[in-house]
Amino acid sequence: MKNGNCIAAACIPSHRNVRRRELKEGEGVVSVSSLPDEILQHILCFLPTKLVVTTSVLSSRWRHIWCDTPSISLNSSTLGVASIMVRQHRYKAPKMMSLHLQTGTRENVKHINTWIELAMSRRVEKMYLELKFKRGYYEFPDFFYINSSVKELRVAFMFNANFTLIPKCSVSWASLKKLSLRACRLSNMSIAMILSGCPILEFLKLDSCDDLRVLDLSNSLRLRTLHVRRPYIGPYFRDPSPMQIVAPHVRCLKLINSLLLCDLVDLSSLAEAKLSIYFDDLLRIEPDSLGVLVVKMAEMLEKLHNVEKLTLGRKFIEILSHPELGSVPFPMFKIKALTLETPFAEASYVIPPAIEKLLQHSPDLKKLNPTHKSLLHKAWRSILTTTRICKAWTLINAKDQNMESFGRCPVGK
Repeated sequence: MKNGNCIAAACIPSHRNVRRRELKEGEGVVSVSSLPDEILQHILCFLPTKLVVTTSVLSSRWRHIWCDTPSISLNSSTLGVASIMVRQHRYKAPKMMSLHLQTGTRENVKHINTWIELAMSRRVEKMYLELKFKRGYYEFPDFFYINSSVKELRVAFMFNANFTLIPKCSVSWASLKKLSLRACRLSNMSIAMILSGCPILEFLKLDSCDDLRVLDLSNSLRLRTLHVRRPYIGPYFRDPSPMQIVAPHVRCLKLINSLLLCDLVDLSSLAEAKLSIYFDDLLRIEPDSLGVLVVKMAEMLEKLHNVEKLTLGRKFIEILSHPELGSVPFPMFKIKALTLETPFAEASYVIPPAIEKLLQHSPDLKKLNPTHKSLLHKAWRSILTTTRICKAWTLINAKDQNMESFGRCPVGK
């Protein structure tokens, strides 16, 4: 019996043995604090700078980790305090990957240049500047226009302040590949100066840059993607000079117009395009203005007859489908993939004239991608097949990307 008790006692582990076993099994677990500084700083890059700074109170190990974080994101509430850190030489990151400044407080104007200059001295690669000042509060210094490290630059002025972006010196952004400008007053000369200093620019986005009248990208040999968004100006034409676009090397164009359409002069390399119009109430457009608008839209489509991928917005299709304007001629297209961003009635049995005409003039069409499920309605499928308006194409479900192939049929006349 005594031996039995001894055996039973030996089989029941003590709390001390269990604890030892847990410690032994946990020897392979690495705490976050034991990670190398480089890994910790990389993790901190994904957090707001305001939160990153608070990690300094975790322990002595974390006290200075944030000072070497290569990505900085500051807003109005943190910009002033962070600038004190710069003056005290506490920010020690030898290389800065990105700088994001967002402020609209007048007191922070003096801090913007401090951070831009610091970022450029640390060879920053991405710089995002979102400024919400009223007109005249801020002007970029000359050193802003000379930088050999930045690869992506986004400048956005909020609240339609329309800040003037006119370089007073030559521009040299030798490494810049992506440039986005919003609500900047750009003259033809200023955009020409900027583009001349970006020899390897690949992506350009201009949003609400009112004063620009000629966008000549002939010398931007590497530019492949162009996004242009023109501001809404009301129901009537108020400017007789729409912006001209000369972009012989661009492959992808996204154009969001107000009623002031852009004049597409040269898009000889274009392969993909998206056209949209921002306007709420077509009834507010005077008949004469509507006629001029549709003619301009038809001319725009003529310049896109070589594209293989085309996306048309809802208002663009709606205006083209106006019953009084059905005689507007369409060119023959080389479209292989067509996306229609327009909702139709679920039970609609009528194909909008603009869509029917577009399909009739697209003999090479292979894929039709409606962004609204109504085009998947069996009535639509029946009509699109029996009217024989396409050669051979595939209808793509916008939700699940399932494809429904339709049989080969001759082009409608």
